Amino acid sequence: MKITRVEPIHVPPNLLVRVSTDEGIIGYGECSPMNNPVIVSHLEHALSRLVVGRDPFDTELLVERMLVDTYKIAGQSLAMAASGIELALWDIKGKALGVPIYKLLGGAYRTRIRMYASSMRRDNTPAEEAARLADLVEKHGFTAVKIKVGATFGFDEDALPGRSVELVKECRRVLGDEIEIMADGNSCFSAPRAIALGRVLEDYDVFHFEEPCPYWDLDATARVAEALDIPVAGGEQDWGVHRFREMLQIEAVDIVQPDLIKAGGFSVCQKIAALADAFGCVITPHQTQPFGTVANLHFAAATPNCRYSQEYSIEPHPLLHTLFKEPVLDIKDGYLAVPEGPGIGVELNEELLPPVA
Repeated sequence: MKITRVEPIHVPPNLLVRVSTDEGIIGYGECSPMNNPVIVSHLEHALSRLVVGRDPFDTELLVERMLVDTYKIAGQSLAMAASGIELALWDIKGKALGVPIYKLLGGAYRTRIRMYASSMRRDNTPAEEAARLADLVEKHGFTAVKIKVGATFGFDEDALPGRSVELVKECRRVLGDEIEIMADGNSCFSAPRAIALGRVLEDYDVFHFEEPCPYWDLDATARVAEALDIPVAGGEQDWGVHRFREMLQIEAVDIVQPDLIKAGGFSVCQKIAALADAFGCVITPHQTQPFGTVANLHFAAATPNCRYSQEYSIEPHPLLHTLFKEPVLDIKDGYLAVPEGPGIGVELNEELLPPVA
């Protein structure tokens, strides 16, 4: 079997990748939709030529070619593009063999994945956010939620004056002691401010403090992790194995959060998970996109140290109920089932996609 074509498919607001083969088997992947025209340029001008004509089963070779042969333009956006192709390779392999991806990744360590309700909002009041989360806990059975503290890259500025502390207090009051609460700083704080807020989070039994400092400053994050008792999480912005090795070596994080559609795909994230396990750390991948969330289910199913709940965005997404032919991301009792179909395990809605050339 040989790859014949790599095709970016823009399904607004997301970017899928369709990889065709000479045996008629087609695989789909997804790239993180941060700047789709840039990612498309990488796919069309840098990466396609490295994989067309190759056997899609040679995943390790192809991933190495995509990330090494392009070293002059290496970076986050190129890794996003490579991730889309890499996921599609696994989809092809699973379809060719008639098995879901998780069986190729090592088999089922678990077949039901506990999910946490992940909020993306900073524009509402603490009372409004707590009430919204409580409603979702009641409706879908979530046992864990994640809230936003600070402001995205806020340089120690809160989204609203005093919101972070009041939000944590209100969520704990409304949700009670049984629900896990996580807090995400999205690179907001300097180390001293993050430590000060982190001590408040400890008082309210917050489960983890995510990306407290600018993600590029691992030394600052390591200072926070050393000062606090609650786990510090991070890694959603990073790609490749070596960055995560550095992160773990300086003990910057306790919970590792690579993103399958940013970090390099299943192959790279499996290596990151094994590395995290060697350092005694848990892996909780970042994911907010529908296709990526399905991919995450396969990854979490086969990865032993995905031991905590996994991310499920609770914000409206235009493709959540239209991208797939059948509902696959409907939470039941706080869990999602791992798809059992071949490859990615679900069928895409072909009405949204251009015809295969």
